[in-house]
Amino acid sequence: MNKIITIIGKSLYYGFEYLSNRRWFNYPFGKRPFADKNKYKRLAIEIKNRNYPEIDSYEDKSGYSIDQDWLHDLALHTQVAIKQSEPCYQHGRVLYSTLSKYLDDNPPENLCDSLNIWETGTARGFSALCMGKALSDQCRAGTILTFDVLPHRTQMYWNSIDDHDGPKSRSELIKPWVNLVERYIIFHQGDTRFEMPKVQTEHIHFCFFDGAHTYDDVLFEFNQIRDKQRSGDIIVYDDYTPKIFPGIVKAVDHICKKYQYHPEYLKAHNGRGYVVAKKQ
Repeated sequence: MNKIITIIGKSLYYGFEYLSNRRWFNYPFGKRPFADKNKYKRLAIEIKNRNYPEIDSYEDKSGYSIDQDWLHDLALHTQVAIKQSEPCYQHGRVLYSTLSKYLDDNPPENLCDSLNIWETGTARGFSALCMGKALSDQCRAGTILTFDVLPHRTQMYWNSIDDHDGPKSRSELIKPWVNLVERYIIFHQGDTRFEMPKVQTEHIHFCFFDGAHTYDDVLFEFNQIRDKQRSGDIIVYDDYTPKIFPGIVKAVDHICKKYQYHPEYLKAHNGRGYVVAKKQ
C-alpha cells in the first residue's frame, strides 16, 4: 500500500510540474518580433549614454570594472528590450565587480579549488555571462548553476534585436559567448520551488537572486542556500526597490538582520536598486 501511495504521489508531482512548465515552451513572449532592429539600436545607444555615478563609485572602490565594450555588446543582445519600465543592466557591472573582489579576497589554496555560484532568473543569460567573465578574467575555476522557467534549447522570440533573424533558443542567442558558457555555466530549467531542492552541494560561495519577486519566494530561495554559505560569502539581490518591489525589500532586510549578512545598498536610478549582502 505504501509503495502504491508513493507511486501515485510521484505521478501527481511530476504531472503538476509538467503542467506548470508547459507554457514556457510555446513562445511565452509572443510569436513575432516586438519592434524593428533600428528601434533596439536606438534604445541601446540611449542606455549606453546614461550615467550611473553610484555604480561608478562602487566599481572604483572594488578595484574591478567590466570591459565596457564587452558589456554593451552583450547587453544589446540580451538586455535591450522593449518594455514599459526603463531598461537597465547595471547589475552586470555590480556582479562583475563584486565577484572579482570576492575572488581577490579568497585566493585558491590549490589549482583544483573551484567556486560554486547559484543564480535564479537566468532570462537570456546576461548576468550569468557577466559572472563567467569575472571568473575568466581572474583565471579561476567555477561553476555557475542558473535556474529559470525558460528552456535553454527551445526556439522562441525573446524581445531582442536578434528576433529578426527568426526564433532562436537561448543557446543560439548567446552563441557568440560560447567559450564562457562551456567553461562555466549550467542552465537548469524549471520553477525554483521544484528545482532548487533537488540540487545538493556543500558550499555555495556566491549567489545572484533575481527570480520571483515576492516575499515568500525570496525567503524560499534563501533557505535553499542558508546553511551552505560561510563567513565572507556573498548574495547579490536585484530589484531592491521599496516602491516597486516591497516584498523583496522586506525579505532581504529580514535575511540580513536574522542571518547576519552585512548589506551594502546600491542604486542605478530611482527605479532600480541592488543589495550586496556579505555573510558575517
